[in-house]
Amino acid sequence: MKTPKPILLAGTSLALALATPAVAQDLYVQGFAGYTFADNANFAGVIGGAPQSVFSDFEDGYNIGGSVGLKFAPSGSSVGFRGEVELSFGENDIDALNFTGNGPGFEVNVGGDVSATFLLVNGFIDFDTGSKLTPYLGGGIGVGFVDIDLIYGPGVVITGNDEVFAAQLIAGVSYEVGANTSIFGDVRYIQAYDVQGTRVSPGGAALVSDDLSRTALNVGVRFDF
Repeated sequence: MKTPKPILLAGTSLALALATPAVAQDLYVQGFAGYTFADNANFAGVIGGAPQSVFSDFEDGYNIGGSVGLKFAPSGSSVGFRGEVELSFGENDIDALNFTGNGPGFEVNVGGDVSATFLLVNGFIDFDTGSKLTPYLGGGIGVGFVDIDLIYGPGVVITGNDEVFAAQLIAGVSYEVGANTSIFGDVRYIQAYDVQGTRVSPGGAALVSDDLSRTALNVGVRFDF
């Protein structure tokens, strides 16, 4: 089984952040909030004795989070490294559902959402520009606690709570506003793998699953100690 490229990048970034010899180490804490764009999902499984799926289109949502980490500044280098632990939460409401077993066309009276709490270990590379602006790239791996609560049709739901492997890629820039304070903005793409739920209808129950992913545009503030 091949390891997904986002996981390889995240692991490499974290290894560099934690293993690079450093002349300075600074503890930091940060918080962020952002606007999210969830990718479409297709919850697939064997429903009613045949392979079926439920196409899911999500509305834009939000996420909030925070992290604690360490900065590493190698001697004579124009790059720095960070390693951190992140806790974040995001939610996207459902916009439309289409069950293949009901033929073409979207279902009516849909509702509900998908939310997730992520606990991740991130690694970053900071690029010193000789100014107050610092671009950075990073990635992370960890666990996602995903809650599915989708409703459509009379007595038909997709529901579940699953703990799954998650990975993310990050690109952003920070701006130093004080000796120990920076503001930042970044883009984060995160994916939760093989999220499982149960479709329950008057005809019975069936297990369905898919990978869930989203892109977040975040702003935040970081405090160094």
